[in-house]
Order: sequence, then C-alpha cells, then structure tokens
Amino acid sequence: MSIFRLVVFRRSSMRACRGGVVRVREVRWASAYAMNARLADRYRVGQVFLVGDAAHIHPPTGGQGLNTSVQDAYNLGWKLAAVLGGAPAALLETYEEERRPVAAGMLGLATGLLEKARQGEMRRGREVHQLDLGCRGSSLALDLAGDGRRVEAGDRMPDAVVRGAGEQERRLFDLLAGPHWTLLVGEGAPALAPRAGLSVWDVGPAGTLRGSVPGLEPGEYMLVRPDGYVGAVVPLAEKERLESYLSGVL
Repeated sequence: MSIFRLVVFRRSSMRACRGGVVRVREVRWASAYAMNARLADRYRVGQVFLVGDAAHIHPPTGGQGLNTSVQDAYNLGWKLAAVLGGAPAALLETYEEERRPVAAGMLGLATGLLEKARQGEMRRGREVHQLDLGCRGSSLALDLAGDGRRVEAGDRMPDAVVRGAGEQERRLFDLLAGPHWTLLVGEGAPALAPRAGLSVWDVGPAGTLRGSVPGLEPGEYMLVRPDGYVGAVVPLAEKERLESYLSGVL
C-alpha cells in the first residue's frame, strides 16, 4: 500500500471514528479498485446474449447493479420462453432495444452519484428507486388510447386493491405475478378468444374483478406483460390491433 493510500485510509477512518485514531500495524493484502463505467455496444450477436455485469459495469454508488441485472434477466427470460413456445423470433430483438437504454441511464446516474459522494453528498433521489423506469418507446409498446394518461403502454403497471369473488380484496400485483400475460378488460368491452399463457380478467360491477384499475377506462383493453410493464392500451374500436399484437408475443 502506497503512502498516499495510507494517508487517505487514515483520514477516512478518523472521520468514521469521529476523531478517534486508527493505526495500521500490518497490511497483509491490498489492491486498488478503479471505478469504471462501461456499456457493451451490443447485447446480442446471433445466439449470444449479454446480461447483467457482462453487458454493463459501473460504480457501486446508488446500489443499481443487482436490480438492473435482474431486470435484464427477466426481460430476456420471458422473451426466450415465448419464442421457445412458438412466438416469432423477432421478439428477441426487443431485448437490447429495451434494456440497453436503461443501462446507459443507470451508468450516468451511478457516475453522478459517485461525484456527489466524493463531495460528501449522500442524499438519494427518487430515480434511485427505479420505480419510474419504463419502455414507452419500445416497439412492444402499443398505445392507441392517447397520450397524457395516468398509465400508458411501456409504463410499469401500478398496484391497486380490487375485489374478486365473494368481494374478497386482492392486490393487482398478485394477479400479475408469474410468467403469464394479463389482459384487463374494461366494462363494456367483449372478451377475446382464450389463448395459452394469457390470464383474462373482466373489470366492472358484473366482472370477475371489481374496483378501479389504474389507467383502464370502460370499453378498453389493457395488456400487461410478464415483467409487469404495460404492453398495450387499446380501445374497443382497435380490438383487431390487439389480436395482432398478441399473435406476435404468444
């Protein structure tokens, strides 16, 4: 360990000990850790996919690494499963399209937090929670109901308390959990033909779910992906577009 590093270590230790003294008597092992922020140019080449730390590395500030890597894995996982189940192989092209921009933003966030930490600033904003991440610009985001809504295609689906059979309260997140797609049918919209891998709930006073679902209006369909993001918001008049969308993912 160099004299410079010993001085830095001692000063840091003194601050942590509130003015106490820490003496280093023996250093048996030491290494230098260099902060890096790197992003792969491509997430896929042929049958090879990069996920997690293989695709992006960054400073540990903000604790974004594990969350981002798990999101990568789930995004690719449900798409691989869909293609193996018969969905078009083009679905796999959306993995890089959706996940690489998220990693790029995360690298910028982590690097910015590192600079603030060096200046003694440790406060964290809402962006660290990753609850506002979305993919509105994705080719998988089909929004035919108009902009400016509370929930749009590409947004993370919010939770809500709804009522099922026997007026029993249920969490919307509990219904969405799992590898399936979820179709929420607004009051007055007719049901779609059953499909394997699609869970359908009629929302309304006489439906299988009663209560308010964020972003769903009467006469509309809201399709939620296996990873909890809204895939499509479609009015009744565009029902055929929804059927076509489902054929491309199931």
